[in-house]
Amino acid sequence: MTASVLLLVAGAFFVGGAISFHQQHKPLWSVVLLAFVALVLIGYGGYSWFTSV
Repeated sequence: MTASVLLLVAGAFFVGGAISFHQQHKPLWSVVLLAFVALVLIGYGGYSWFTSV
C-alpha cells in the first residue's frame, strides 16, 4: 500500500508539472509526455491500491 501511495503522489506531481508547462507555453510534446506519465502513474497506483499488488 505504501508503494501505491508513492505512485499516486508522483502522478500528482507530474500532473502539476503538465499544468505548469501548459501555462508557460512549453512545447506541446513535453506537456503531453508529462500528462501521459501522470496518467500511467495514477492508473497503476490506483490499480495496485485496489488489488493490493
